[in-house]
Amino acid sequence: MPVALYGTKIGMTRVFDGDIAVPVTVIQCSPNEVVEIKTEDKHGHSALKVGVGPKRRKPSKAVAGEFKKADVAPRRFMREVPVPTDSKGQPKVEIKAGTKITVTVLDQAKLCDVVGTNKGRGFAGVVKRHNFGGANASHGHMGQRRPGSIGCRMDPARVFPGMRMAGHWGNEQVTIKNLKIVSIDAEQNLVVVKGAIPGPNGGLVTIKQN
Repeated sequence: MPVALYGTKIGMTRVFDGDIAVPVTVIQCSPNEVVEIKTEDKHGHSALKVGVGPKRRKPSKAVAGEFKKADVAPRRFMREVPVPTDSKGQPKVEIKAGTKITVTVLDQAKLCDVVGTNKGRGFAGVVKRHNFGGANASHGHMGQRRPGSIGCRMDPARVFPGMRMAGHWGNEQVTIKNLKIVSIDAEQNLVVVKGAIPGPNGGLVTIKQN
């Protein structure tokens, strides 16, 4: 069964495998508490709505009502986890509102995919955004970091779509696939994966396994 668990990125460190230093990322996966169970009949799709992240200090009345109905403390984020259904459109897993989904659902022997939102860097030029080499800084040239000519001549007399230019960089959803789970600490709700994952420290990430 596909598994999706939400957590927050703590940061990077290293662990030693013998004499080899392995770069790892630590993810804090606090229990994902089920707020609502969505079904095909009522909502058109089958999923679990879960509350994740740190506690929300001042939720709106509508959001606070959802958490109160499930007897769950308000959390900063609410996300949906798809679940498999049977022939009648009902979830195959028997989970009630208020159930806590912890790191024990992950299988350390399997690889995982981590989904996150990378850092937003605002408006960036072509040198920073696309690693352009720039022009020669000699003979009075004053456009070292400019893109240069972007158009064609008389035919076709237009700029082709997809031309690499300056623009907004970052703040996009990124998936890193096939990461090895180095360790799982069920007591402290920590998952350590090999390599880097997208997003800043404290950012929300999703760990997926098939």
